[in-house]
Amino acid sequence: MGILRIVRGGYRGGVFAMNFSGPDGIEIAGIRVADTTLIRIGWILPLVSVVCSMTIHAASGHARDFPFFVSESDYPGLERWFFTIGLALTSPLICLLSHRVNVRFKSERTTAHEVSFFAGLASSVSLFVLAMANMYDQLLLHSLASIGLFVGGFIWGVSTHSIYTSNNLSAQKLRQVGLWSSLVGFLVMNLSLLFYVLVLTMLSSFSADYSTTVTLNQLQPAINLAAPAEYLLIIGLMMTLASIGKDLDQM
Repeated sequence: MGILRIVRGGYRGGVFAMNFSGPDGIEIAGIRVADTTLIRIGWILPLVSVVCSMTIHAASGHARDFPFFVSESDYPGLERWFFTIGLALTSPLICLLSHRVNVRFKSERTTAHEVSFFAGLASSVSLFVLAMANMYDQLLLHSLASIGLFVGGFIWGVSTHSIYTSNNLSAQKLRQVGLWSSLVGFLVMNLSLLFYVLVLTMLSSFSADYSTTVTLNQLQPAINLAAPAEYLLIIGLMMTLASIGKDLDQM
Protein backbone atom coordinates (compact mmCIF):
# COMPACT_ATOMS: atom_id res chain seq x y z
CA MET A 1 0.00 0.00 0.00
CA GLY A 2 2.99 2.31 0.51
CA ILE A 3 3.89 2.08 -3.17
CA LEU A 4 0.27 2.76 -4.11
CA ARG A 5 0.26 5.90 -1.95
CA ILE A 6 3.45 7.14 -3.62
CA VAL A 7 1.98 6.56 -7.09
CA ARG A 8 -1.25 8.36 -6.19
CA GLY A 9 0.44 11.22 -4.40
CA GLY A 10 4.16 11.66 -4.76
CA TYR A 11 7.32 11.75 -2.71
CA ARG A 12 8.86 14.87 -1.24
CA GLY A 13 12.47 14.18 -0.47
CA GLY A 14 14.64 17.18 -1.29
CA VAL A 15 16.49 16.94 -4.59
CA PHE A 16 14.66 13.69 -5.38
CA ALA A 17 11.19 15.18 -4.81
CA MET A 18 8.48 13.70 -7.01
CA ASN A 19 4.99 14.96 -7.71
CA PHE A 20 2.71 12.64 -9.68
CA SER A 21 -0.47 14.65 -9.16
CA GLY A 22 0.19 17.92 -10.96
CA PRO A 23 -2.56 19.53 -13.04
CA ASP A 24 -1.14 18.56 -16.44
CA GLY A 25 1.90 16.38 -15.80
CA ILE A 26 4.44 15.08 -13.31
CA GLU A 27 7.61 16.48 -11.78
CA ILE A 28 10.67 14.45 -10.81
CA ALA A 29 13.73 16.12 -9.30
CA GLY A 30 12.63 19.48 -10.70
CA ILE A 31 12.04 18.13 -14.21
CA ARG A 32 8.48 18.56 -15.49
CA VAL A 33 7.01 16.07 -17.96
CA ALA A 34 3.63 16.77 -19.56
CA ASP A 35 0.96 14.08 -19.73
CA THR A 36 0.98 14.23 -23.53
CA THR A 37 4.71 13.43 -23.49
CA LEU A 38 4.18 10.54 -21.08
CA ILE A 39 1.51 9.05 -23.33
CA ARG A 40 3.67 9.37 -26.44
CA ILE A 41 6.53 7.60 -24.68
CA GLY A 42 4.03 5.05 -23.34
CA TRP A 43 3.10 3.77 -26.80
CA ILE A 44 6.21 4.62 -28.85
CA LEU A 45 8.68 2.89 -26.48
CA PRO A 46 7.00 -0.57 -26.48
CA LEU A 47 6.23 -0.34 -30.20
CA VAL A 48 9.85 0.45 -31.10
CA SER A 49 11.10 -2.23 -28.70
CA VAL A 50 8.86 -4.91 -30.20
CA VAL A 51 9.58 -3.94 -33.81
CA CYS A 52 13.35 -3.91 -33.16
CA SER A 53 13.34 -7.24 -31.32
CA MET A 54 11.21 -8.93 -33.99
CA THR A 55 13.33 -7.51 -36.82
CA ILE A 56 16.57 -8.65 -35.19
CA HIS A 57 15.04 -12.05 -34.42
CA ALA A 58 14.04 -12.57 -38.05
CA ALA A 59 17.19 -11.08 -39.62
CA SER A 60 19.54 -13.07 -37.38
CA GLY A 61 18.03 -16.38 -38.47
CA HIS A 62 16.78 -17.20 -34.98
CA ALA A 63 13.12 -17.27 -36.02
CA ARG A 64 11.86 -20.86 -36.23
CA ASP A 65 9.16 -19.87 -38.78
CA PHE A 66 7.14 -16.92 -40.04
CA PRO A 67 4.85 -15.45 -38.91
CA PHE A 68 5.82 -15.87 -35.27
CA PHE A 69 4.44 -14.56 -31.99
CA VAL A 70 5.91 -11.33 -30.66
CA SER A 71 7.14 -13.09 -27.52
CA GLU A 72 9.22 -15.48 -29.62
CA SER A 73 11.58 -12.57 -30.23
CA ASP A 74 12.44 -12.69 -26.50
CA TYR A 75 15.20 -15.06 -27.59
CA PRO A 76 18.80 -15.29 -26.30
CA GLY A 77 20.73 -12.62 -28.15
CA LEU A 78 20.48 -8.93 -28.99
CA GLU A 79 16.72 -9.17 -29.57
CA ARG A 80 16.15 -10.15 -25.93
CA TRP A 81 17.76 -6.92 -24.73
CA PHE A 82 15.39 -4.81 -26.84
CA PHE A 83 12.36 -6.86 -25.79
CA THR A 84 13.08 -7.06 -22.06
CA ILE A 85 14.44 -3.57 -21.42
CA GLY A 86 11.84 -1.81 -23.58
CA LEU A 87 8.84 -3.55 -22.04
CA ALA A 88 10.22 -3.44 -18.49
CA LEU A 89 10.66 0.34 -18.78
CA THR A 90 7.15 0.69 -20.19
CA SER A 91 5.62 -1.07 -17.17
CA PRO A 92 5.96 1.79 -14.63
CA LEU A 93 4.89 4.23 -17.34
CA ILE A 94 1.58 2.39 -17.78
CA CYS A 95 1.01 2.45 -14.02
CA LEU A 96 1.75 6.17 -13.94
CA LEU A 97 -0.51 6.89 -16.92
CA SER A 98 -3.45 5.08 -15.34
CA HIS A 99 -2.99 7.32 -12.30
CA ARG A 100 -2.69 10.45 -14.44
CA VAL A 101 -6.00 9.71 -16.17
CA ASN A 102 -7.67 9.73 -12.76
CA VAL A 103 -5.90 12.92 -11.71
CA ARG A 104 -7.12 14.77 -14.80
CA PHE A 105 -10.71 13.87 -13.87
CA LYS A 106 -10.47 13.91 -10.06
CA SER A 107 -13.58 16.11 -9.78
CA GLU A 108 -15.69 13.41 -11.48
CA ARG A 109 -14.93 10.29 -9.43
CA THR A 110 -16.96 7.34 -10.68
CA THR A 111 -16.68 3.57 -10.75
CA ALA A 112 -15.17 3.88 -14.23
CA HIS A 113 -12.27 5.87 -12.75
CA GLU A 114 -11.50 3.12 -10.24
CA VAL A 115 -11.81 0.41 -12.90
CA SER A 116 -9.52 2.42 -15.17
CA PHE A 117 -6.87 2.83 -12.47
CA PHE A 118 -6.79 -0.79 -11.31
CA ALA A 119 -6.98 -2.18 -14.87
CA GLY A 120 -4.01 0.01 -15.75
CA LEU A 121 -2.18 -1.19 -12.64
CA ALA A 122 -2.89 -4.84 -13.54
CA SER A 123 -1.65 -4.21 -17.09
CA SER A 124 1.51 -2.64 -15.72
CA VAL A 125 2.29 -5.59 -13.44
CA SER A 126 1.47 -8.10 -16.19
CA LEU A 127 3.74 -6.30 -18.64
CA PHE A 128 6.66 -6.39 -16.21
CA VAL A 129 6.19 -10.12 -15.57
CA LEU A 130 5.92 -10.74 -19.32
CA ALA A 131 9.16 -8.83 -19.90
CA MET A 132 11.02 -10.79 -17.23
CA ALA A 133 9.60 -14.30 -17.81
CA ASN A 134 10.46 -15.43 -21.33
CA MET A 135 8.25 -18.01 -23.00
CA TYR A 136 11.07 -20.50 -23.61
CA ASP A 137 11.89 -21.03 -19.93
CA GLN A 138 8.64 -20.02 -18.16
CA LEU A 139 5.86 -20.62 -20.66
CA LEU A 140 2.96 -20.87 -18.18
CA LEU A 141 3.88 -17.70 -16.28
CA HIS A 142 4.52 -15.86 -19.54
CA SER A 143 1.17 -16.97 -20.97
CA LEU A 144 -0.72 -15.88 -17.84
CA ALA A 145 1.05 -12.52 -17.94
CA SER A 146 0.10 -12.12 -21.62
CA ILE A 147 -3.56 -12.74 -20.83
CA GLY A 148 -3.39 -10.30 -17.91
CA LEU A 149 -1.80 -7.68 -20.14
CA PHE A 150 -4.21 -8.02 -23.06
CA VAL A 151 -7.38 -8.31 -20.98
CA GLY A 152 -6.27 -5.63 -18.53
CA GLY A 153 -5.22 -3.34 -21.37
CA PHE A 154 -8.56 -3.75 -23.11
CA ILE A 155 -10.55 -3.07 -19.92
CA TRP A 156 -8.34 -0.06 -19.25
CA GLY A 157 -9.01 1.23 -22.76
CA VAL A 158 -12.79 0.73 -22.53
CA SER A 159 -13.09 2.28 -19.06
CA THR A 160 -10.87 5.21 -20.03
CA HIS A 161 -12.92 5.72 -23.20
CA SER A 162 -16.06 5.94 -21.07
CA ILE A 163 -14.45 8.66 -18.93
CA TYR A 164 -13.62 11.01 -21.78
CA THR A 165 -16.31 13.37 -23.06
CA SER A 166 -14.03 15.18 -25.47
CA ASN A 167 -15.35 16.82 -28.62
CA ASN A 168 -12.25 15.61 -30.45
CA LEU A 169 -14.00 13.34 -32.95
CA SER A 170 -10.76 12.10 -34.53
CA ALA A 171 -9.49 10.93 -31.13
CA GLN A 172 -12.79 9.18 -30.38
CA LYS A 173 -12.74 7.51 -33.79
CA LEU A 174 -9.14 6.39 -33.35
CA ARG A 175 -9.94 5.00 -29.90
CA GLN A 176 -12.97 3.08 -31.19
CA VAL A 177 -10.93 1.59 -34.04
CA GLY A 178 -8.17 0.69 -31.60
CA LEU A 179 -10.54 -1.01 -29.15
CA TRP A 180 -12.34 -2.98 -31.86
CA SER A 181 -9.00 -4.02 -33.38
CA SER A 182 -7.82 -5.22 -29.98
CA LEU A 183 -10.99 -7.20 -29.36
CA VAL A 184 -10.99 -8.85 -32.80
CA GLY A 185 -7.27 -9.62 -32.53
CA PHE A 186 -7.65 -11.17 -29.08
CA LEU A 187 -10.60 -13.36 -30.09
CA VAL A 188 -9.07 -14.53 -33.38
CA MET A 189 -5.72 -15.29 -31.75
CA ASN A 190 -7.15 -17.37 -28.93
CA LEU A 191 -9.96 -19.09 -30.83
CA SER A 192 -7.68 -20.16 -33.69
CA LEU A 193 -5.20 -21.69 -31.24
CA LEU A 194 -7.94 -23.33 -29.17
CA PHE A 195 -9.65 -24.81 -32.23
CA TYR A 196 -6.41 -26.22 -33.62
CA VAL A 197 -5.36 -27.72 -30.26
CA LEU A 198 -8.78 -29.37 -29.93
CA VAL A 199 -8.52 -30.82 -33.43
CA LEU A 200 -5.02 -32.18 -32.79
CA THR A 201 -6.12 -33.58 -29.42
CA MET A 202 -9.04 -35.42 -31.01
CA LEU A 203 -6.64 -36.83 -33.59
CA SER A 204 -4.22 -37.78 -30.78
CA SER A 205 -1.55 -35.76 -32.56
CA PHE A 206 -0.89 -33.11 -29.93
CA SER A 207 1.37 -33.31 -26.90
CA ALA A 208 2.29 -30.56 -24.46
CA ASP A 209 5.20 -32.59 -23.09
CA TYR A 210 7.71 -31.27 -25.60
CA SER A 211 9.84 -28.13 -25.47
CA THR A 212 8.27 -24.76 -26.23
CA THR A 213 9.85 -24.68 -29.69
CA VAL A 214 8.53 -28.14 -30.63
CA THR A 215 5.08 -27.22 -29.32
CA LEU A 216 5.09 -24.02 -31.37
CA ASN A 217 6.09 -25.98 -34.46
CA GLN A 218 3.10 -28.25 -33.92
CA LEU A 219 0.85 -25.20 -33.72
CA GLN A 220 2.34 -23.30 -36.68
CA PRO A 221 -0.71 -23.80 -38.96
CA ALA A 222 -2.78 -22.02 -36.29
CA ILE A 223 -0.03 -19.48 -35.60
CA ASN A 224 -0.21 -18.46 -39.26
CA LEU A 225 -3.52 -16.84 -38.29
CA ALA A 226 -2.96 -16.25 -34.57
CA ALA A 227 0.29 -14.28 -34.93
CA PRO A 228 -1.12 -11.61 -37.31
CA ALA A 229 -4.12 -11.41 -34.96
CA GLU A 230 -1.71 -10.72 -32.10
CA TYR A 231 -0.08 -7.96 -34.17
CA LEU A 232 -3.54 -6.45 -34.70
CA LEU A 233 -4.25 -6.67 -30.97
CA ILE A 234 -1.04 -4.87 -30.05
CA ILE A 235 -1.50 -2.19 -32.70
CA GLY A 236 -5.05 -1.67 -31.44
CA LEU A 237 -3.84 -1.09 -27.88
CA MET A 238 -1.21 1.37 -29.13
CA MET A 239 -3.88 3.24 -31.12
CA THR A 240 -6.07 3.43 -28.03
CA LEU A 241 -3.26 4.92 -25.98
CA ALA A 242 -2.31 7.36 -28.75
CA SER A 243 -5.92 8.55 -28.98
CA ILE A 244 -5.86 9.60 -25.32
CA GLY A 245 -2.85 11.77 -26.12
CA LYS A 246 -4.82 13.44 -28.91
CA ASP A 247 -7.57 14.22 -26.42
CA LEU A 248 -5.16 15.71 -23.90
CA ASP A 249 -3.63 17.91 -26.60
CA GLN A 250 -6.92 19.81 -26.77
CA MET A 251 -7.69 19.97 -23.04
